[in-house]
Amino acid sequence: MQLIDDDLDLSAYLQEPEDAHKIRKASDWAEDVINDFWRPKEAPKAGLGFGKTRHDFEIRRGEVTLWAGINGHGKSQFVGQVVLNQLRDGQKVCMASLEMPPLRTMSRMSRQAFGNDRPTPDFVRKFHRWTDGKLWLYDHVGACRTETMIAIIRYAADAFGVDQFVVDNLTKVVDGEDNYNAQKDFVNRLCMVAHDTGVHIHLVAHVRKGKSENDQPGKFDVKGAGSITDLVDNVFIVWRNKAKEEAIRSGDLRHDRNEPDTVLQLEKQRNGETEGDYRFWFHPAALQYLETTSDTAHQLQMNMAEGMAV
Repeated sequence: MQLIDDDLDLSAYLQEPEDAHKIRKASDWAEDVINDFWRPKEAPKAGLGFGKTRHDFEIRRGEVTLWAGINGHGKSQFVGQVVLNQLRDGQKVCMASLEMPPLRTMSRMSRQAFGNDRPTPDFVRKFHRWTDGKLWLYDHVGACRTETMIAIIRYAADAFGVDQFVVDNLTKVVDGEDNYNAQKDFVNRLCMVAHDTGVHIHLVAHVRKGKSENDQPGKFDVKGAGSITDLVDNVFIVWRNKAKEEAIRSGDLRHDRNEPDTVLQLEKQRNGETEGDYRFWFHPAALQYLETTSDTAHQLQMNMAEGMAV
């Protein structure tokens, strides 16, 4: 894991490239179209890293995915596990966790990687060595100007060749949930920089609280401008089953413990054919999201030979 300093000179990345919207002949895409039709179902691709979503969703280059959920429902934590899956599968990722310092980010990811709440010192050191050349963190907590965030993404793509970039979250870049024009402008620029660089951008955002946290929200409940979900390519909603948690705490034996702890809702996929819900069970000690009730927390398998290049 490497840090991108907050005082980095980004002047070279603050301007949009002149050839951002260059015109190319249609035949340039022939091989890509053939691959789109004929690539084997089992061919390597970047997915979320879960078996149940393997054939339904692909993290495609140049797209923007919105991860939304009610505050406290675990969306950032879920994205953290997805990032671990990406690193395991050979992707390079940069994270801008604007609500949490790098220490907290890496502590949580170390716990998820270890599969328990007390990762050993040796494991932590090995895990951090393994992330070198795979994972970068933007060393900044708090508000971030739109221009700076766009420049950081361009810099990470150019300097480190990252495949994916996480912006967590929208409210730290655009202040005020009713600042609709600024939100639309920022998300539109995210889509442009994703297209220009080929980086897949993950944007974390909040949804409005409804009458009850027990009601599952949808894409129309995302806080801010309605254009946010229109502009992005994919929309996921992370919902935490707090009714189940409360029933278990209160000893309500009538509650079905086989109900999922978390539901991941794929609400939009512009370039895919699948939408729907995926059920997960949460392991509190490991902070891991498991795919079935019989799954157990697991430790990340690290090939150290792949994790040392910078």
